[in-house]
Amino acid sequence: MRTPEIFIRAADWADARDFGCLAGIALRRVLLELTGPPRVGACTLDGPARVPESWQVREVAVTWPATTPGIDVLVLIHPGPLTAAVRSRIAAGPQAVLVVPALPESGPWSPELLLDVRTRLLHGELRALAARHPHVAEELLAVAGAGGMTVPTPRIAVISPDPQVRVELPGMEIVADAHVDAVLAVAPPAGWADVDHPTLRDAARRAGRLISTAPLPAEIPGTVVRPGRPLADAVRHALTLPASPPPVPRPGTWLRAADQLERRRRLLLDARLADLVARRALGDLTALARGHGLAPASPPDLREVAGQAVLIALAVGVATGRSAWSVGPLAGVLVGAAAALAAGGLRWRRGRREAHSVWARDEAARIRRAPTHAPAAWLRRTLAEELQ
Repeated sequence: MRTPEIFIRAADWADARDFGCLAGIALRRVLLELTGPPRVGACTLDGPARVPESWQVREVAVTWPATTPGIDVLVLIHPGPLTAAVRSRIAAGPQAVLVVPALPESGPWSPELLLDVRTRLLHGELRALAARHPHVAEELLAVAGAGGMTVPTPRIAVISPDPQVRVELPGMEIVADAHVDAVLAVAPPAGWADVDHPTLRDAARRAGRLISTAPLPAEIPGTVVRPGRPLADAVRHALTLPASPPPVPRPGTWLRAADQLERRRRLLLDARLADLVARRALGDLTALARGHGLAPASPPDLREVAGQAVLIALAVGVATGRSAWSVGPLAGVLVGAAAALAAGGLRWRRGRREAHSVWARDEAARIRRAPTHAPAAWLRRTLAEELQ
């Protein structure tokens, strides 16, 4: 079986990094994990399950909805049809989720599937490393390429009291089984009758997403298609909504999550500022300050550096020219001019670099002192009001 190109590119890039490079060390660890024994976990919708020893894999303890990192294949033991919420979780990945009624004697995955999953995982790890190491982000993104998750075709069930109803949904698969992402209910011209309510209620419960062409009873959750709106657009919009009612909000948990996100934003900002200061990227620092709502700072004042360069050039030129004047006036002028240009240019370049470094450090400090990010401040303020 041929090794995917992304693994070859990643290994070459990690091998070419200097000793002690944190990004290279992290990528080597990722490659070591993704080229070792398959990492497999098994569970039901209610709890974890043990992986048979005959599979000869590295077992990972996992519970549904399987947010545990470091897993290649999740075997979900479930004999019945899957709800839309479970199907959405399976489609989200990044690991492969295989649904079986019972654990078989041998692993239910193929080598090709494992290779595809690990390719997808490596793509995601490279993009995550690019976010954590901005100074090599472009290189890591180039190594990752344009791969990643593939969006599965939505499966839609169409129900109606009229058996002759036919619906066209481009880009979606119309099926007649229980494993669907949404149910499209096409109402008769007179709307839904009382006899239709149990069917609609059962469809909403099973699929999690119900799209109706007529108003629904108050006790049945779902989306109603506005008159004149194409059915395909309404279904696509419904597929972006949660497949089940959202959990009861807990402001305290959201507040802790907001604080954690703010700390992560600060860490990423510090890493980016350190990189920009090291490179003296004045244009990028100005754009970053503008993105934080700060007025652009005045550019570095180089008049003092220019004056020093001129004075040093004159002093060195005169001294060198006088020492060479004994050879001849022309030689003295040429040697003095060359020495003046060299000394003045050296002082100008060094002084300009120092001025840019000082300006970059000051601008980075100003960005760090900027007010809290507006969305985070709004979220904390809103949550604080909820807690009162």
